[in-house]
Amino acid sequence: MNEFRDELADEPEEVQDERTGTPPAGLASFRIATYNVHSCVGIDAKFSPERVAEVVRGLECDVVGLQEVGWHHRGEIGRDQFAAISQGSGLKAYPGPTKHNERAHYGNALLTNLPVLAVRPIDLSLPMREPRGAIDADIQVGDRVVRVIVAHLGLDPWERNAQITRVLHAMEAGPPRPTVFMGDLNEWRGRSPRLKRLARSFDDCAAPRSFHVRLPALRLDRIYVTGELQLASFEVVKTKHTRRASDHLPVRATIAVRR
Repeated sequence: MNEFRDELADEPEEVQDERTGTPPAGLASFRIATYNVHSCVGIDAKFSPERVAEVVRGLECDVVGLQEVGWHHRGEIGRDQFAAISQGSGLKAYPGPTKHNERAHYGNALLTNLPVLAVRPIDLSLPMREPRGAIDADIQVGDRVVRVIVAHLGLDPWERNAQITRVLHAMEAGPPRPTVFMGDLNEWRGRSPRLKRLARSFDDCAAPRSFHVRLPALRLDRIYVTGELQLASFEVVKTKHTRRASDHLPVRATIAVRR
């Protein structure tokens, strides 16, 4: 318990749990969310891709990044959670599995109703660690192409540091674009060196307390944006369904695209 208090005390005072605002007039904007769905098993131990799809649909977002979709050790063997969430939410799914099994796949997903121009996987796996990855997509927003990267980082600091390096290298290797980097980053110390690295590469961040749903205290789920994008608003979404459908709460933001 004392260690947990120390972690909370380590949070920078300027971190906000929400921001209220509207996009500037005349700018294209879109709504985006990141959500760790815990293989569609809620805190009531109920397996329900339909409930997760209902949460995703209720977010009313143009782009949603999911983590922990699928796998047979939770829920129903052989059930395609990627397809079920896509069908139930009304958004097209772009799966990014990191584990493959004949009974189920597991990993990240990008869901959107916007035109997707390209999708690239980023391998974040490291030796002797759980396979990890990211989805790197170019999405048309108005007359601009926005890069969206959805990731789920590892549990050890050295692992996350190497994975952040790979994400930043992927960004540098591609054409310059307005970029969103979001996901469950598994960083709970607000002054960690990994978060400081990301703060140097991105201009703003949404990081409300999203874990655990019973008592949200840790800022594990984050949305970063580069300077061509403006975080007009953000929040953690607390509803009857989000408090049960997973052990994480969704983080949602409205982003404006600067000219």
